[in-house]
Order: sequence, then C-alpha cells, then structure tokens
Amino acid sequence: MLNPMLDDMEKRVSQSTVILDRINKQMDLERKERMKKRLTSHVPEALQGGGESPESVLQKVEQLIFFAEIEGTDEVQLQEHVRLQDLDPVAKTALLANSLKAYLTTLPEDALKRVVTKINSDCQLWLSRLFRFQDSCVMYHDDEREGLVRICRLALYTRYPKYATDGFDALYSRPPVIYLSAAAKPGLGAYICQQLGLPLSCICTVPCNTVFGASSKMDVAMLEKLIQDDLAAAKTPVLLVAYAGTPSVGHVDNLQRLQEVCKTNEIWLHVEGCYLATLTLFSVPSDVSSAKSGDSITITPGTWLGIPGLPNATLFKTSDPNLMHAAGLNTFNTALKLNCLPYWMCLLTLGHQGLISRITHACDLAKSLYDKLDPITTIKQISRDKKESAKKKEYKSLLELLSKAISALLVFEMASPTVVFRYAEDTAGPGAIVAPYAVNNDDDQNSRSEDSIYYDSLNIWLAESMRSSDPKVPVETVDVDKEGLCIRYCPLENAQAKGTTKEDMEQFVTNLTSNLSVLNASTRQRKRFQAMVESQPNLKLIHLENWAGLGAVSYVPDVYVGRDDLGPADLIQINSLNAEVLHRLKAQDTAFSMGHTDDGSVCMKFGLITEDTDLEELVEMVQSTGKEVEESSKFLEFMSEMVRKGIDEANKELQKGFVTKLQHEGVLRQIPMVSSVMNWLSPIKEEIQGQSFNLTSGKIHPTQDTYKYHMQIQEDSNPYSQGAQRTPRTPRTSTSSGGQSEGGEGGSTTAGQVKAQLISQTPPSTPLPMAGPGLQLGALTG
Repeated sequence: MLNPMLDDMEKRVSQSTVILDRINKQMDLERKERMKKRLTSHVPEALQGGGESPESVLQKVEQLIFFAEIEGTDEVQLQEHVRLQDLDPVAKTALLANSLKAYLTTLPEDALKRVVTKINSDCQLWLSRLFRFQDSCVMYHDDEREGLVRICRLALYTRYPKYATDGFDALYSRPPVIYLSAAAKPGLGAYICQQLGLPLSCICTVPCNTVFGASSKMDVAMLEKLIQDDLAAAKTPVLLVAYAGTPSVGHVDNLQRLQEVCKTNEIWLHVEGCYLATLTLFSVPSDVSSAKSGDSITITPGTWLGIPGLPNATLFKTSDPNLMHAAGLNTFNTALKLNCLPYWMCLLTLGHQGLISRITHACDLAKSLYDKLDPITTIKQISRDKKESAKKKEYKSLLELLSKAISALLVFEMASPTVVFRYAEDTAGPGAIVAPYAVNNDDDQNSRSEDSIYYDSLNIWLAESMRSSDPKVPVETVDVDKEGLCIRYCPLENAQAKGTTKEDMEQFVTNLTSNLSVLNASTRQRKRFQAMVESQPNLKLIHLENWAGLGAVSYVPDVYVGRDDLGPADLIQINSLNAEVLHRLKAQDTAFSMGHTDDGSVCMKFGLITEDTDLEELVEMVQSTGKEVEESSKFLEFMSEMVRKGIDEANKELQKGFVTKLQHEGVLRQIPMVSSVMNWLSPIKEEIQGQSFNLTSGKIHPTQDTYKYHMQIQEDSNPYSQGAQRTPRTPRTSTSSGGQSEGGEGGSTTAGQVKAQLISQTPPSTPLPMAGPGLQLGALTG
C-alpha cells in the first residue's frame, strides 16, 4: 500500500526539484545580467554587446550619407541631391593607397623602413622637380594651414638661435613680425598666433595695391615702409606670406619684387595659391616663375587634380635637419612617413602627361570663360584687368616690331585660372555714366550707395540661378573690396571632381546670357518703374535691401495719403489692406510676393521682368486692386457702423416700449401668475405693437402693417447716402382689367392691392420684424 504513495511522492519531489533548479538558474542569469548592465552602464548603447557584422556597419554608413532625419520627427528622408563622386582610375588608386598605407604598418620594422625610405625619397625628388622647386624637402599634411604654421616655426628657429632653449624669453627683446596680405583668408593670422603661442600684435597686415582700382595684389611700397617701421620699433621681421593666386580673386603678387625685399631684410618668403599649379607646365607664366626662388611653397594637388584622399604638401629649403625636426617638419616615426604613399602611387598612375593635361584642361576652361565674357558689356571682370596695351598698335619701325616679338617670346602670359566677374551697370552704351559705387572714396569706404546694394542682390540671384541650372560649373559669391559681391569660378578647384567639359562651359555661358537678359530688362525698367509708382498718389515706393527685383510698393488708402502722423492702429489697418491686396494679386500673377520693412510694415515686392513685360499693366493692376479692396473695406465699415447704430437705437426703443407698457397696463399685469388671471378676466383689446430693423436703410419701423396684412412692406433706401431723406416707396399695382398702374409718391392704395402686389413680387431686401414689443436681431448676421 505504501509503495504507490512513495512512488508518487518521489515523482512529485523530482518535479519540484526540477522547477526549483530552473528558477535558480533563471534568477542566477538575471542576477548576472543586472551585474553586467551595472558594470557596462558607462558604455554607449551602440557599442554594447559583441559588435555587428561589416555588412551592417556599411549599411549604417550608407544611411548616414543618403538619408537625413526630418526635424522634429523620428522619420528619415532620402536626400536625392546627395551623391558620391564618380571615381576614375587615378582616384581609385588614391583610395587604395590610403588603405594600403594602414596595411603596410603590419610589416616588420626593417622591411617597413626600407619601403618607406624608397617611397619618401622618390616623392621628394618628383615633387621638387615637377614644381621646379629644386633641392627642397617635403612635408605632408591634411590641413592646408598646418604647413604654414610649421614653416613659421622654422623661420622663428632660424632668426632666433636661442628660441629652442630660451623659448619666449628669446622673443621678448625683439618681438617677431609675420606679414600677411590683406587678401588672405579671414582668420589666418589668428590661427597662426594660436598655434605658435604668439600675441596678435605679431601679425602685420599689408594692404593691397589701390592704383588700378580694386586689385588684390600686395602693395610692395607699403610693405617696405612697414618693414622699416618695425625695424625702427625694435621688432624682427620673420616671414612674409605671398600669393600666386589670391584666395578670392586669383591675382598674383609681384613675387620678383617681394623676393628682393625679403632677401634684403632676411625675411622668409612663403608662397601659396592655386596659380602654383602652372609650375608643372612646359611654359611657366612669367609672373609665377619667380615663386620657385622663394623659401617655401604650399601646394594642394589633390584639389587641382580632383584626387580624393591626397594630402597637401609643403616644399621648403633648409640645410639643418635639427631645425626641421624641432619645427615639426620631419619625423622619425616610420608609420607617419607613409603619408607620401598616395602621392607615389598616383604620380606613377598619372605620369607627367596626365598631370599637365588635367591642369591644362582647367586653365583652358578658365580661358574659354574669359573669352565668352569679354563681349558682354554688363559683365565686369575682376580677376584680370583690360590693359590698354592689348589694343592694336601701329609700329613705326621694323626694329620696334622685332623687339616686341622677342619680348613676347621671352615673356609667357596666361589667363588667371580663377575667374571672378560681376554683373554691373552697362558703361559702354551711349550716354551711360559710371555708377556711384565704382568710384573710390577713401574718406567714406564703408558707406555704399543704394545702387551698389541693389547690384549685390542681382549678383546673388545670378549666382544662385547658375548653380541650380549648371551644377557641373559650381560658382560661388565672394565679397571683393571696393567692388562688392562678385561671382567666382575656379576650375582648378572643382573641374576634375565635377567632370566639367567644354560643352558644359558653353551651356553655362548660354544660361548666363539668358539670365543676363532678364537682369538687363529689370535694370533698364527700374527707374521707370520708380517714376510710375511715385506718380500714383496711393502707391508708396519701399526700399528693401537685398531684394533682386524691380522694387517694392505699399498701397496707402485715401484717408492716409499725405499723413505722417500715423498711429499703431492706422499702420495695422494699412498692413491688413496691403495683405489683402497682395492675396488678390498673387491669384492673378505670380510676379508679386510679400515683403516686410524694418518697422514691420507689409509691402508688395515686384520680381524680375523680361523684355515683353507690360510694366504699366503691373502698376495699374496694383492700383486698381488696391482701390477695389479699399472700397470694399469702406462699405464693410459703413455697414458695421450702421448696424451698431441700429442696435443702439433698437435698445433705446425697447426700453421706451417697456416703460410705456408698464404705464399702460400697470404693475399687476407684469407679474407672471397675476397677469394670466388679469388677462383672463379683462383681456387686452389693443392691437399688437412691434418694430422691425431694416439692414438696408438702417432704420427701425413699426410692424402694424405687417401684422395687419400679414406681410412686410418695403421702403426705398440708399445705403451710400448717410443722413439723406428717404421717402417710403408705394409699390406699383395693376388693375384687374389690365389698365395703367397707379401709384407714386404720396399715392394711396387699398390693403388688398398691396397684398396682391407683394405676393406677386419678391422684395430685394427684407426688413427684420419685431414680434410684439421685442426686437428680433437673429437675422443681423445676414
């Protein structure tokens, strides 16, 4: 009897043991999980766990590139305009070189040194030969400014022998001076001082030459004067930064004169600029050839050749390796010397012919654009000056002709690879005058005329239009001193990356000509538009800065014309009226848009026009639409004022009627329970009296005829004549025999005739009846 019970008990105990073991294991796992979570709480959520597969990581990179989060939501949106650059074989080689650079660091130390020594020596020789900078060393860097900072440090070690040991004390007695051109990139001087630990007083900005207008070439005479002043003030001139192609305009400094000044005063000459790319050509331009006699240059072949991942390089001349290492221009780290591997592989892939073909292609694009812009009289070219010597000249003797030909062979000129132009007033036409903004005024350089600001807006519009229509010819706007906002295109910076061809340049010029026709039509009609607006009494011309269009106007109602004492309430009414006018105008023509002045006033902006645009029609459209809105607003104001007065009068009539009723019926008939008994015992035999309010006439009339004939009698009224005497109009009636109708002012008719006539005709306006003594105002909204 006990065996089955024991067996059952054993089975239950084993089941319970299994359940308890499972619970213990689960609790142990949860405890470990909590412990792990607490220990890894500092680890970012994306990095927790055992990592992701390479495919998943690449997919996330793809999402970051081509998808963007919608602001304010958790959704993402595909960026259709974002695309990676198409890679040619040379660009693919550069990407492979950057990957191989990391892979080569796994080599043994002796093998790595052997490879790095060979590659580094080859690149140093090739770059110094290609850019005609003989016997130079090379430093590779990613930041374009980093090379200049290291060169400044090398110049300090050269001019101050005790700088390596004494530090700032060596500079204290004679502070160093670094000369920068005024055409340098903004913030370059501050960056150099921050990296070197020097005060901003060590930076001296050399102004540009102003003899030929808005040139960005360094003023050599002013530089010599500044150097003499610094020497007299017990300062030490250390370094001069010159440009073979300034960052904005692309002008080349007088490098030959600057080299002479630097040698005389023992100043380090450093040259930068995109024009240095022409040093690799067979014939180097004469104004750039002097750069090879400087002390250092910074080149950016990755940008010029359209090769991604290619670092910048700084070539410098020095004979002391200790100073090089102290300045950070050299390193003993073998892995860091592999930065030259992309150069080594890409130069072997390109060859000299491929190198000069890419640079020549960019220069040809710039020259093609120069030639296309020359005939356009409304385009002012900033990057090159039209010299009088370029005109045809008659030579008086054969010797003069031969000397001219020999000098042309010795001096090779090339158009600047940076094209900077500006849409300006046409000064070639008959009777044209130079715009005020083109006049140099040293006393008031900061003040700019209204025409200058207007043409800046036109150039911004032109640049944006060209960027959207021709993405392969990317242009940008730059602010040029004494000229204003200009349009800049540098094929050396983007032609290879964008794949720009000569056909693209021709299409660019075609689109530019089309846009210029719109700008020419707008600028020619602008003065006429202003005169037409000023001739209209209700239109006021509004000046809006940075608006590329004909202009802006504001409609002024008749009651505010000629008034200067407008209050806030008046301005609100004018703004509301202009907003309504603009709403109606935009429904007819999309050339109008809303604008706001500095004080918050609403105005209507006129956009750019074409040659076939009827300017009189546009102005007349604004004038007529404004009149319509003004008249409709007057009618609404009149109706609202009339209804308000009618309501006040009705309230007074109601109060008077209540007092009359109280006097006539007594107090007892006003009590609810007592009035029923009183009316039952002694009914009121007086007819029901009421009143009605007519919206058309704005008057209150008794309702005796309404309750007598069970219809409403119409009165003639004129809503536009306030205070005019209105006479009740007797409806025309016709006899049963079809005779001539009778009636007129002062005529009398019978009730049946009135009823028959009113039943057959629908009155144009219906007064509001007042049932009994009360006033029915429910129909006022109608």
